[in-house]
Amino acid sequence: MYKLPGYITHYEEAGAIYISSQLLQNKVMLDDLAIQEEFRALINAGGCETISTPLTQFLHEQELLLNEDEIRSALVSFKELLNDTLLLTIMPTEACNFRCPYCYEDHRPVTMGRETATQLQKYIAEQASHFRYVRINWFGGEPTLCKDTLLETNTLVQELQKSYPFQFTSSMTTNGYLLDLNSFKQYYAAGITDYQITLDGWDHDKTRPHVSGEGTLETILGNLTALASLPADEYAFHVILRRNILAGDMDFSWYDHLFKLFGVDNRFSVVVIPVGDWGGETVKELKVAFEEERRNLQEAHEAYLEKIGMSFERTKNSLFSNICYAAYPYGFVFRANGMIEKCTIAQDHPRNCVGHVDPNRGVVLDNAANRRWNSGDLRPECGSCTYVLSCLNLACKKPTAIDGCSEESCPYTELFRLRDRQVKEQEH
Repeated sequence: MYKLPGYITHYEEAGAIYISSQLLQNKVMLDDLAIQEEFRALINAGGCETISTPLTQFLHEQELLLNEDEIRSALVSFKELLNDTLLLTIMPTEACNFRCPYCYEDHRPVTMGRETATQLQKYIAEQASHFRYVRINWFGGEPTLCKDTLLETNTLVQELQKSYPFQFTSSMTTNGYLLDLNSFKQYYAAGITDYQITLDGWDHDKTRPHVSGEGTLETILGNLTALASLPADEYAFHVILRRNILAGDMDFSWYDHLFKLFGVDNRFSVVVIPVGDWGGETVKELKVAFEEERRNLQEAHEAYLEKIGMSFERTKNSLFSNICYAAYPYGFVFRANGMIEKCTIAQDHPRNCVGHVDPNRGVVLDNAANRRWNSGDLRPECGSCTYVLSCLNLACKKPTAIDGCSEESCPYTELFRLRDRQVKEQEH
């Protein structure tokens, strides 16, 4: 059976039908009326059994109409592009200056030692020439507690760019408390241009208190408004303002406040995430929404953001956008204690460990353990899924690699259908 893969789109405009491939970035136009009728019949039939007409021959030559084996071969080849990226999540410390009740981390006072940092930097220097893309995500604990390590490591990568033609991007997940204007300028100069900072609305000081017990919202907002004052033509950063919501949270007035502060600055956007139980004891005392309510809550919050014109993060359908960092063949989490893992949520789980940093031998990786996270097969339904190039059945490997779940069905199908419905509703 020959059919249009999920990554093929088509639409009608000004009397013509346009067909394009997200994979090959090619587009064709059908303007003959008889050919258009044949194409519509092809779509309604879900494909064709043979390549037997000028139209089907043309679409097949353009790789827009393929059989299942050809679709699978194209997707497997595309998946190999993941090998072009060195994706490192670095936790320079597991200590934190906040005590958020929903946090799954233990806040152990472990900070990356000099030997571990040196071996990590040596590994980056040795590996950088083999990749087209180098991405470093700073995580914690709270990474700004280790400012020198961040600046030193990123500056090293920027120096490597003078010798090797890779693209370098860097981001940071931070609570924003220590992100004062001068520090931000240093981070920005070192290539850290993307940030995720959580602001939990009017209850922020309760859900994200300082380790001293004091509130933190005023300080963070002060830091962010200082960043917003920087000229956009000189500082092209992006800050995602994350809001974690609990069951029953329908107070949208916080977004009005954010819009007044940052609504006209496209360098700021919001993401709404229902709190989940990822481990720890204090989260069990909170009102965590169950799955169906989680979706309804998120939809309601996003609808209000849409209403007031505040930019917010949607599920994207761009290339690789829904692939988990842990599913990258060369995606690793470097812990402050020298352990190398794949997933930041499943810390210390034996199946999560894929290596360690040895003071003498450097970075030591267990390739077999690493393959558990990136060797998932494409499902039969992947070829018809409109999100296939963003996901490649690698949206999250924790359920199979850690929890032992089967791969009989796609856990993201319903989510993607929901987002498709939302997009169509907004178009109308």
